[in-house]
Amino acid sequence: MNLRRDTVATIAVGVALAGVVAAPAQAGPPSFGSNGVFSVSTNPRPGWTTASIEPGRYRVDQAPSMAPYQSAPGFWYRCHNFPCSPSYPANVIASAPADRNAPTFVDILPSDVAVALHNVTLTVAG
Repeated sequence: MNLRRDTVATIAVGVALAGVVAAPAQAGPPSFGSNGVFSVSTNPRPGWTTASIEPGRYRVDQAPSMAPYQSAPGFWYRCHNFPCSPSYPANVIASAPADRNAPTFVDILPSDVAVALHNVTLTVAG
């Protein structure tokens, strides 16, 4: 029995296992919100927004609130032009409220120009 060789082998196995256990956690899917207007990346319009969002399917969540309060109802708006706001209904393609009790989704299309969020968080749906 070679104690030195066995010790080196044990240390090597321990280091390998530690690497598996200590692997960095994967970041969650990207989220956007909970208030603001996001330019859809396939139709950028400089000057209207400071952030962009990729087309795709997103889970819609009501913005969190702290007890005992409940945040105001949340809504999302997909727009074909700026300004993207319920105050400019001619620019709104679709809108819907966030549902606190059930998962809801929105599909942002490559042809959309902007998405406005009011007390809503969008998370890339997997």
